Amino acid sequence: MLIEKIFKKKLDDYYSHVKEENTLYVTDLIRCPMKVYYEKVYKELALAEIFTPATVLGDMVHTGLEEFIKSAFPNSQVEVEIEKEIPVNNQTIKIKGRMDAIAEIDGEKVVIEIKSARADKGLPHEHHKAQLQIYLWMTGIKKGLLVYITPDRITEYEIKEPADEIGVIRLAEETLKKSKVPRYSWECSYCIYSSICPFKKIK
Repeated sequence: MLIEKIFKKKLDDYYSHVKEENTLYVTDLIRCPMKVYYEKVYKELALAEIFTPATVLGDMVHTGLEEFIKSAFPNSQVEVEIEKEIPVNNQTIKIKGRMDAIAEIDGEKVVIEIKSARADKGLPHEHHKAQLQIYLWMTGIKKGLLVYITPDRITEYEIKEPADEIGVIRLAEETLKKSKVPRYSWECSYCIYSSICPFKKIK
């Protein structure tokens, strides 16, 4: 009974996020452009990926910490949706994102991004930092906290350097043109589409 409700919620969330034309998500800008493309073409594979135990565990961690943030910081907001338009290749592209939380800490607004990981090696990860920097740019908020929960460590990193519009436009161009694939060398090892991708990198 419980498992059925968990997976039904995952399915409902998946189908509720229909991408509009000329729209990119913040997460699209920090991962391989071919994966963004394949998720549109092979939707069944994308759907299968959201039901992995690791993904469900990550969702539970997010939900629990978001509830804690709401109780610890009464003026906080969780799952905050935001969008901003940028010019890309003579057209207007809408960038959309969903921040885990905005909290007021010691009189200052802070964007909080929560990450769960299997190990604590190499923290903070470059793509997670880039995601939070884009959120800072979109909101105009000066500080962010990147919070990690792993089997070995619970830690946070303070981020104060927002992205800039030129950098975001470049990321959008790379995504739309599929000009930087993969975006990070390690992505192919974890990608469900690597078995069909002509750009697969073998480490």
